Amino acid sequence: MRPSTWENWYYRKEDTVEPEIPRLVELLGRKKAPRILDFGCGAGRHTVYYARKGFEVYGFDASEEALKQAAKALERESLQADLRVWDMTKPLPYEDRFFDAVVATRVMHHTYVENIRKIAEEIDRVLKKGGYLFLQVSAFTPEEKSRPRQKDWEFKEPEPRTYVFTGGEEKGVPHHHFLKEEVLKMFKNYNIIELHSRTEHYRGYCLIAQKKE
Repeated sequence: MRPSTWENWYYRKEDTVEPEIPRLVELLGRKKAPRILDFGCGAGRHTVYYARKGFEVYGFDASEEALKQAAKALERESLQADLRVWDMTKPLPYEDRFFDAVVATRVMHHTYVENIRKIAEEIDRVLKKGGYLFLQVSAFTPEEKSRPRQKDWEFKEPEPRTYVFTGGEEKGVPHHHFLKEEVLKMFKNYNIIELHSRTEHYRGYCLIAQKKE
């Protein structure tokens, strides 16, 4: 993805975390020195949050501009995190069962289904047994069959429920809209702690789950 596509969004979201994030901190507090992967970390809003809590944080993003912002945010508070530029559709550069938690917020759905399946497998690979997953993805619901629309920009549907805008700031970026069953199937080896949609802050699915032992 081109950094310019998301630059304004990064600035708008700086220092703002998702409402479910404190719940994940509560769950992780049961572990000693939790190691967290901020998957598609952007400008580091969650990276900084977890670093403040004393967790060992790793983050990656395809945008060099976003990572520069994340590094500056960490530096301002004398915090540390392992940041790197990476394409989420490639195998993750981490060892098997390396993380106690993976946080993937509004990023995994920005590709095609074939890639999404591989990403889910990689998340499962790097997450420890008993580790936690926090996921936010776009949702497809019956009442939203006419979606997506963004300022009346047109879009294409190259595969079922994957939409690509033909204009605007997100031109050319895939948006896959998940069915609930699709999310559950993708992480069938997880115990679901929470799965909801249509909150005030996000209209997609929010999942908190624990990998089975």
